[in-house]
Amino acid sequence: MPLQHIRCQGFSANPRTLDTGWQHVLCSPTVEKETEETLPSKESGLPDELQTPWQRMVSLLRMTMDVPMALVMHHQNADMDVLVASQEGSPPLALPEYLSDKMRTSGARLLVEDARNEPEWSRHAAMAPGVIACLGEPIRHTDGRLFGTLCVMDQKPNAFPHHDLLTEFRCTMEAHLDLMATRRALTLEAEKNEALSQQLAREATTDPLTGLLNRNSFEERFFQEIARHKRAEHPLSIIICDLDRFKELNDTKGRSAGDELLVTLATLFKERLRAHDLIWRWGGDEFLLLLPDTPLMGAVEVVESVRHLVEEKAQLETTRVTLSAGVTNFNPNESQDDCLARCNRLLEAAKEKGRNCVILG
Repeated sequence: MPLQHIRCQGFSANPRTLDTGWQHVLCSPTVEKETEETLPSKESGLPDELQTPWQRMVSLLRMTMDVPMALVMHHQNADMDVLVASQEGSPPLALPEYLSDKMRTSGARLLVEDARNEPEWSRHAAMAPGVIACLGEPIRHTDGRLFGTLCVMDQKPNAFPHHDLLTEFRCTMEAHLDLMATRRALTLEAEKNEALSQQLAREATTDPLTGLLNRNSFEERFFQEIARHKRAEHPLSIIICDLDRFKELNDTKGRSAGDELLVTLATLFKERLRAHDLIWRWGGDEFLLLLPDTPLMGAVEVVESVRHLVEEKAQLETTRVTLSAGVTNFNPNESQDDCLARCNRLLEAAKEKGRNCVILG
C-alpha cells in the first residue's frame, strides 16, 4: 500500500521522515490522497545532511523526557510541515487545532501543561486519543529568523520538569543550521573568489579595447604551439600586420575613430580565423597572428582576405584605410626572437613597397 501525504489544520507530514508506525498527521486528519509520495520541499524543508541526525535526536528526546511524542515542525507562512517525528506506540496521536495554532503563532517558548484548563479549549473538540500537554521552543537561524519548533507532547497533564533537555536539543539543532549557513556562505564566497580569479586572469591576458589576447600571454602560448609543431611536424605560420599611417589617422580623426578602426580590424580577423588560431593585439595598431597547421600560402590567403575587407569596410569618411602585413613560417631550427624579427622585416618591406600589400618570406 503506497504511503500518503497528509495535510490538515496547518500541518503536513511526510511518512518517510517519521518513526515506524507513524504514517498519519499529528492533528485531526483530513486526508488528501496523492498518486505519488510528496517529499518535504528542498527549499522549505530540512537539508538532506540533517534528516538522519535530527530524526535520531527527536527519538532520543522522546525517550529521555519519557513522553509519547516528539517532533520538529517547520514554519512557512500559515502552514507548518512536520520534518521529523518520533511517537511511542499506536494508533497515531492527534494534535488539536488549538495547540497547533498556539505553536504557529507564539514564536516563543510555549508550555501548555493541560490544555483543558485554558479558556479557549472549550471551543475546540478534543480528539481521542488526543494531546493535551505540550512543550515547544522555537528553532531560529543565526539572524533571528524563525525556522520551526521543536516540541514534545503528552496525552496527560505534564509540566515537563526536564525541559532543559529540550533546550539542549534545540540549541544543537540551531548550531546545525548555523553550520549549514556558514558552509553555504563559504561555498558562495569560494565561487565568487574563483570567478574573480578567472576575471583577473582574463583581464591580465586580454586587450580591453579589442577583446583579443595581449602580449602578456604570448610567451606561454607561443611555446606551446612550437612544441606541438615540432611533435607533429605540421606547418606553423606567423603574421604581423598593422594599419597604414594609423598615427596620422589617429591625429586627424581623433582617438575614438582610431579605436573604432582597431575594433573593426579585430572583428574582421576573428570572423576569418578558425577556433584554434591565435591573434594578439601586439601593440598600438599592430596585430600578431599564429596559425597552426597552416602552410605559408594558406596564411597569405587569410591576411589577403582581411586586407580586402579593410579596404571595403574600414573607411573613415573620405579617408582610405589600408593594411600591410608580413607572413612567414616558423623554422624549428630558429629561435622565437629570430622568427619574429624576420616577420617584422617582412612587414617593413611591405611598407617600403608602398603599403596595402602582403610580403611573405
